[in-house]
Amino acid sequence: MLESVPPQVAAQARLLSLLRLLLLALGLGTVTLFAAGAGQRAVGALEEARLLLVLVCVAAATLAVSVSWVKARWQLALHLVFDVVWIGLLLHWTGGVGSPGVVLLFAVVLIGNLVLPGYMRFLMPSLCGMVLSVVAAFYLSDRAPFDAAQVAMPDLFAPGRVLGNLAVQIAALFLVDVLGGQLSRRLLESRVFAGEVLDQLGEGVIAFDRHGQVAYANAEATRLLHLPTPPLTGTPAERALPGPQLQAVRILVAAERLPLLQRWTAPDGRQLVIRVTELRNRHSQPIGRTMILADETRLRLLEDSARRAEALAALGEMAAGIAHEVRNPLTSLRGCAQELAEDAVRHGRSDDARLAEMIVAESDRLGRIVGDFLELSRMRPPVKGEIELEPLLASVRTLAGAHPALPPDCGITLDLAKDLPCILADSDQLRQVLINLMVNGIEAMHGRPQPRLGLRAHLAGEDNPLEVAAVRLSVIDTGVGIPREQQERMFTPFWSTKPQGTGLGLSVVGRIIKEHEGVLRIDSEPGVGTEVVVFLPVASQTRSFKRALGGG
Repeated sequence: MLESVPPQVAAQARLLSLLRLLLLALGLGTVTLFAAGAGQRAVGALEEARLLLVLVCVAAATLAVSVSWVKARWQLALHLVFDVVWIGLLLHWTGGVGSPGVVLLFAVVLIGNLVLPGYMRFLMPSLCGMVLSVVAAFYLSDRAPFDAAQVAMPDLFAPGRVLGNLAVQIAALFLVDVLGGQLSRRLLESRVFAGEVLDQLGEGVIAFDRHGQVAYANAEATRLLHLPTPPLTGTPAERALPGPQLQAVRILVAAERLPLLQRWTAPDGRQLVIRVTELRNRHSQPIGRTMILADETRLRLLEDSARRAEALAALGEMAAGIAHEVRNPLTSLRGCAQELAEDAVRHGRSDDARLAEMIVAESDRLGRIVGDFLELSRMRPPVKGEIELEPLLASVRTLAGAHPALPPDCGITLDLAKDLPCILADSDQLRQVLINLMVNGIEAMHGRPQPRLGLRAHLAGEDNPLEVAAVRLSVIDTGVGIPREQQERMFTPFWSTKPQGTGLGLSVVGRIIKEHEGVLRIDSEPGVGTEVVVFLPVASQTRSFKRALGGG
């Protein structure tokens, strides 16, 4: 079945045009060898063979100029059919199956495996075998362009020799096709493996050859530079990096002094670090250069997350000591205040009772702070397992819907993408994180018109700060919002926007996400609402070689 060719078809067509020059050189050598053996007794056949080579040269030049028109595999196959036909005519005028030019058919079979790997198996050896059979039939039926007496080569016309050569050559063609197919497939698999490894890097990579043409570009480079299509192999840098926005990148690629390192702002505002280095072979000779692009925005997110985690760890150790020292005297203080309150009530001292009850209430609040301290410092390591998000998020939505502070006119939406992969997490801790964020959203919407609370789960896209496939969980509310200058402090222990808040809830959330190798981010606008986003890696990811091996 005929199918569209992947983007590398243009490079394959150019390669075929170059290899055709090799075939023409071999064809000229064939005519020269035959002329040396046949002498001047086959002048007519030699003149026709030379004329054929001239015509093929003209056709090859035309095909080379129109190489950009090749858009599908079948067009590449037609190019090879053209080569088989003119080689067959050359064999007819230079000795049939006994011609030294038979080697050209073997070259065509190898070229077919090189430019059309795995496509229409056995097509080229079958076609070459048919051409050889037709040529042999002409010689066996005395329809050759000369007779045996003219060239003094009786073996060219002997039926036994002709049929024997034909059988051996056809078998050899299929053997070469099988071996060439295996070699080309191994070469392709190694290239695909290397390409997949580079595609999984968190950095963009573009390699240029010594002529400034693209030799390789991974998907991350295409994404970071916002290129409409991946740069094609063999494309000059000026065309691979088009437009005035990428002029600075083109200047870096063409720089004379290497290596160099420079920061650059991408069209979407991302801060990229571009590193250009020279490629050298084992003899230290320059063979090209590589450009590596790193998304500094992503790195900064990860660094901020790491710094917050270190701060939480240090404060957690301090919290354990404080909590143990405060809890015992606090319990005694609360007990005494409770007895004073009860005694004041029995003797009718209302002012004393009110003051004692205030001490009890504040002791309870201090007790909650101590409890949060202990929770932060004694947090157990997560017990991770594969978790399906749909039932987990449904239970979180149910719990949030039963919260007493939820406004009666507030709707809770659950937006769950289809076929979400499982994540590797501790279900209890992840539920704690989501409920904490939902409760914060509920409290932020107190007194707000048209309160809305949402819970979303989708595969992470271009904003994914992790280096692997991840799920993007987000809690969205239409509350009061958080000023930008306060957003950086939201995960700082003891800092809270709530009058009665301890400032430790989000600290616990941040530590749990850190233990799960995730990233936490807040997007908020005062007066509009807040979105808290959690990125968590999926449980597993399967990479496939279908893109290159199957062509789809």
